Amino acid sequence: MKLRAAPASDFVVLPYYASDGDIYGFEKDVKQATLNQADLNKVKLFLTRAAEENKLKVYKRQYVCVIDQHGNKLVWVNCFCYAHDGWRSSIQLVMDGGDCYYSLVINLTTGKYDNLMVNGEA
Repeated sequence: MKLRAAPASDFVVLPYYASDGDIYGFEKDVKQATLNQADLNKVKLFLTRAAEENKLKVYKRQYVCVIDQHGNKLVWVNCFCYAHDGWRSSIQLVMDGGDCYYSLVINLTTGKYDNLMVNGEA
């Protein structure tokens, strides 16, 4: 199966800010990293797998990429079905909304994901 990156209109890569550390779920002492096209293809593959395993859909999304103290490349993925103004420049956090809003961390080094957080229903 040949992978294609998602259209740029469906996602944005945002910078890592240590002050937002609680949002991402990364361990301490991580450093900002970049995503190349191969990385973006892997994120899409792992995200699709995680969505299928958890009966979720892949929506618009925000990526934040870091390298942890063990040298693993981690990507926090924030998925949402309704994009609010400014979603391309700042983290979109929504209370409730059910499985229309979820996030997870993908480890591009190991090919695993964890910290899957699906919003509750109001």
